[in-house]
Amino acid sequence: MNEGASFWLFQIPNMILAAAMYTLIGRYILSLLFPHDSDKTIWRAFRGVTDPILKFVRTATPAVVPNGLVMVLAIFWMLVLRIVLLIAAILLGFAPKVGG
Repeated sequence: MNEGASFWLFQIPNMILAAAMYTLIGRYILSLLFPHDSDKTIWRAFRGVTDPILKFVRTATPAVVPNGLVMVLAIFWMLVLRIVLLIAAILLGFAPKVGG
């Protein structure tokens, strides 16, 4: 595999996971400022993007975990997925090169 393809094979999924993780962090911060049923556009946009992720994490999380903690768990799982992606890239030989 050429160097350009291996670079993007790692970076595209990494960027998608990073965007999801930072969007979840943004929603968590906004949840401290806005009520859950707020009609503010930014709040609705963040909810629209992150609700599918939270629904998936909620199905994989025991019911005793409160909803507020599910968002923190979702952020944690996004971080874990990024680390697993990096380890897989290193093991499979398509990790980005550091330095020249």
